[in-house]
Amino acid sequence: MRVKANVILARCDENKKLYGIRIQEKNGDWIRTWAFPIKEEIARQEGFDKVEINGSFAHTEDFPGCPYCHTKQFFVCGKCRKINCWHGQPTTTCQWCGNTGQTKVAEKLDVRGGGY
Repeated sequence: MRVKANVILARCDENKKLYGIRIQEKNGDWIRTWAFPIKEEIARQEGFDKVEINGSFAHTEDFPGCPYCHTKQFFVCGKCRKINCWHGQPTTTCQWCGNTGQTKVAEKLDVRGGGY
């Protein structure tokens, strides 16, 4: 049986560093399974900056979270739809585009992988 998996990109809220999140489809949703530091040039070469995914993004029990700040939570920017680390704060600033806004919980998300 073939596993459907992909990598989406995120930025750490604490240091703006880029990292990849491996996601795997399971029962029509996406599960975060692994995270790793990555350079922009490598992410671009692999096409990770073009990935767009819709769904929920639960994580496995052994998902390590952000390789820099270790949080397992994230927010998706309402403007650029890119992923950032989240530490529970009610107002967030996107490390990709600088948009600031109130954070709210969502069941399903549309995310974009990169596009520097």
